Amino acid sequence: MNKHHPIKEFKASNKMALLFLLSPLLFFVSGLYLSLMNSLGLLFILGQISLSVFFFQCFILLHETGHFSYFRSRFLNRISGNIFALLSFIPFTSWVAIHNLHHKWTGYRDKDPTTEGTVSPKFSAPLKFLVNFSWFFFVPLFTVGYRIGNYWNFKKLQRHLPAQKLPKIYFNIMLQILFYVFVFYFSGKWIVYHLLPAYVLSLMISDLFILSQHSHIEIPLSNGNNVKPIRFSEQVKYTRSVSLFRNLGRYIYFNFNLHELHHAYPILPAYYLDKVHLKMPNTVRFFTYLKDAKMMKGIDFIFNTSKKQIGKNGDINKY
Repeated sequence: MNKHHPIKEFKASNKMALLFLLSPLLFFVSGLYLSLMNSLGLLFILGQISLSVFFFQCFILLHETGHFSYFRSRFLNRISGNIFALLSFIPFTSWVAIHNLHHKWTGYRDKDPTTEGTVSPKFSAPLKFLVNFSWFFFVPLFTVGYRIGNYWNFKKLQRHLPAQKLPKIYFNIMLQILFYVFVFYFSGKWIVYHLLPAYVLSLMISDLFILSQHSHIEIPLSNGNNVKPIRFSEQVKYTRSVSLFRNLGRYIYFNFNLHELHHAYPILPAYYLDKVHLKMPNTVRFFTYLKDAKMMKGIDFIFNTSKKQIGKNGDINKY
């Protein structure tokens, strides 16, 4: 066990932050090189797989810089965060605002803006079929809905955020849209051919990891009562980690799979998470989670909760 509190012991490091950026740089350069070498052949497919990892890493890095603890300075986190946001098709300012509320209200499913839509949804038969079909066949319907529904949704932003924050968020969204219009006007065909398949594949990867974190875990409802936020250290039981090979989790997924630890210490830089020892009761091996979750209907896994845990409980440090 660490003798000191992790937040005090592990400080953000520009050197560590830059070192971990070598991984996405490698995946981007090698992926683009392979994709350009071979049209629709094996090398192109390998290149798209490499680029898909890069795009997913960009989303993880958006998550990290959005906590303003990846680099030492707030300025570097903001600048790099906006770059990763552009590559993730998520506005940086709305991401920061909504994600902060997610951490504040984890433990109350109807108050957390990222999970409120899972409370007693009303689905028609065709929509149920679409949800179940998408989950079974790895169609990234949920990640697309998560990104659009939480970070581009003006009604949700207006409902959850103070009015004084909205102009800055709208301005950021407008600039991001203008950037996309400009880039796609001049390079749209090239982007669609060389990058779109990889981006769609990255959404499929994101689906598996994002839904692993809070889906099908029994989380209380506030039911409109005046409740107080739950302490970070007590949010562990409302989230799930998936264990990977340590180096894979650390250098490829930047410890994004250690979600219980992240909720316990949300401003701890990701490159230190695997150095913290903490009992995590909802940790499950990745392929065990994947098997158990995919055996369920999408409607049940995503929109229902259960006291029965997916997979086998254990301590992440055993794997």
